[in-house]
Amino acid sequence: MNKYSNVLLTLILVLVLINLVLTVTVINKQAAQVNSMADRSGSLDSEIARAWGKKVADMYNQQDHQALYAMFNEQARVKISHEQLETQLKKLFQLFGAIEESAFVSADKIAEKDDAQYYKLIFNVRVKENSKRPATLSITVVRKNNAVSLYGVRINASQSLD
Repeated sequence: MNKYSNVLLTLILVLVLINLVLTVTVINKQAAQVNSMADRSGSLDSEIARAWGKKVADMYNQQDHQALYAMFNEQARVKISHEQLETQLKKLFQLFGAIEESAFVSADKIAEKDDAQYYKLIFNVRVKENSKRPATLSITVVRKNNAVSLYGVRINASQSLD
């Protein structure tokens, strides 16, 4: 090998080492960002989420507006009165009927304020009146000091032109 080949091989080796160091650095930074995002988004334990879905669905099916209202936290009760909740539950029940079956989809942190974390729980549900259309039950809960309380409930179904 001549002098130029040795210089060229040395230069290639140095470039490969620099590339390797930069690649490892980028991978570590990306992993740190993913971990940071996971910590921020967080999630509620799936068993807790399923239990809340079952409680809310059972109370909705029984039209037990008093027990459901009692599960709401203080901020939610300021936004909706007991009478408003009762009226809305009756309208929803007339529109959708009973929840026949539900399947847990996800529990994602949607906000954090002071020492409270807000989570949105999503369930696919089959409702009696719209069994041919997919329906969703969304429950918003607040976790504060290891206690979970209800913040909001929503049931909706896609509309059909049939």
